[in-house]
Amino acid sequence: MTSDSQAPGAVHVGMMRVDLHLPGVDSLKGKRALLNKAKAALVRDLGVSVSEVGYQDLWQRGALGVAVAASSITGADRVLDRVVAVIERDPRVVVIAAVGDVQVLESETDMEVDGW
Repeated sequence: MTSDSQAPGAVHVGMMRVDLHLPGVDSLKGKRALLNKAKAALVRDLGVSVSEVGYQDLWQRGALGVAVAASSITGADRVLDRVVAVIERDPRVVVIAAVGDVQVLESETDMEVDGW
């Protein structure tokens, strides 16, 4: 992770990819039910954005992309540190890997928006 920025108005964006194994699932419908439950728990408990980002055609594999914006790197890190624990509350879901990072946008020159 990068060092904490003290610049006023800096945005700290935490991103994580979580690869999952769903050993008891025997259909795409069953997989969707488990992933939807995990996604809802992440949104409810951590206030993150979540999307299914991989293995859409496999019954027992899944990958979730998780994102959070915070006012500090520490804040973003704290949220990302809790993602795996929230997912693992459901014993039917096994986390295979979780990789995350926090990026900092410090000023409007970092953002290329027409006319802004």
